[in-house]
Amino acid sequence: MKKFKFKFDKILTFRRHQEKEKQRDLAKIMGIRKKQEDDIGDIRISRVDWQNKEKKELLGTIQPQRLGGYSRYFLKLTKLEMAGIEALKVIDREADKKRELLIEAARNRKMYEKLKERHHKKFNRDLDLLEQKENDETGTKLFVQNR
Repeated sequence: MKKFKFKFDKILTFRRHQEKEKQRDLAKIMGIRKKQEDDIGDIRISRVDWQNKEKKELLGTIQPQRLGGYSRYFLKLTKLEMAGIEALKVIDREADKKRELLIEAARNRKMYEKLKERHHKKFNRDLDLLEQKENDETGTKLFVQNR
């Protein structure tokens, strides 16, 4: 019995490898995105904690130096947060590009898998026809011998 051999098997293997590589790239950028989100969250928490702390301390007399320091630190945290949000937007654009590349790689792999599936079905059909032909010949020979 003949074995099925797909002539584009090397290409299919290459396409699978490409897809896995694109998945790794996307996972890497998503990890960077998650870290950036965590950093932004930490900055926000720090800013809110600092605001609450300063609210409690500014109940009595107000010291201009302390108020100026608070203002500068608050602006610094706000700028850091905005810079983080801008970096997150850049990372999101990069992740979208990587996602599109992954989709394209998956599409290419699926195309070759469909082709392999069609070739395998055709191979099985041809094998069945050959087997049926052999059975018919055997049946005809037995019929002729029994006459």
